[in-house]
Amino acid sequence: MTKQAKQDVYTKVTDKVVAGLQKDGLKWFCPWAKSEGVMGMPINNATGKAYKGINILLLSAACADNGFEYNEWLTYKQCADKGGQVKKGSKSEMVIYWQVSFVDKDSNWYKNEDAVKAAGLTMADVQKRFAAKWFNVFNIAQCDNIEPKTPARPVDVNNDIDPIERAEAVYNNYPEAKRPTLSHGGDSAFYRPSTHSVQMPEMNRFESADAYYATLFHELVHSTGHESCLDRDLKNGFGTDKYAKEELVAEIGSMFLMGLTGLEVKNDNQQAYINGWISKLTKEPKLAISAAQRAMKAVDFITEG
Repeated sequence: MTKQAKQDVYTKVTDKVVAGLQKDGLKWFCPWAKSEGVMGMPINNATGKAYKGINILLLSAACADNGFEYNEWLTYKQCADKGGQVKKGSKSEMVIYWQVSFVDKDSNWYKNEDAVKAAGLTMADVQKRFAAKWFNVFNIAQCDNIEPKTPARPVDVNNDIDPIERAEAVYNNYPEAKRPTLSHGGDSAFYRPSTHSVQMPEMNRFESADAYYATLFHELVHSTGHESCLDRDLKNGFGTDKYAKEELVAEIGSMFLMGLTGLEVKNDNQQAYINGWISKLTKEPKLAISAAQRAMKAVDFITEG
């Protein structure tokens, strides 16, 4: 893929993220949790596989914006192969994927591992190269003769009991051997890498339980950057670009976890913060993809070990 083609991918994603932030603020990062009837994370209707990373944002936002009943998607060919037909005039959505190829010391390119072996080389003789690409998918609501793989259900938005219990489970289910310690007290929330510990104010210091968990999730995502976990660079000072990027990872990861637990923070002063990220994303198009990917890895680490 050429540099221009790669930049086109980043720009397409950034445009969607910026538009979503401008419309719905940080709430845009978890539309699947608040859309009546939408069944969880987006999946491919043909394979049953869940979409990951930035595709969760793109497809879930499209599902919510269009009022689709099911968060299930197909390529045009997959639809046809299943005996279906994409309805005339339907608008597709973009899915991002990474194509892996290989390059040897002489800059010879190999499209896959079989090509490397056919050239008489081993995997130790080559380096991986990743190229961002995209393809188009349609929601099953845009297709005739396609049945959903999962039944629709209303989303439980009872914030009094169940969502709080599920939120507590996020920390409790964090793999014990890697889990940071959690302490309460004071008026600041932070993660300290040197002691692998999270410090939180008492819950009654927050405007709501939802706001407490949003902050806790933010710090837990930071904690996955510890060298014993996903080993991200956490040694950057406030105001640096790397610090800002890690903050975006933590914020997106927090919104993922808020969506998964059915919680939502309402903050009227949030737009100034959001506008800062809009400016950052516009200047650095690839940031939207890389931050979402790192956030998804962090959430997977916390919830799946």
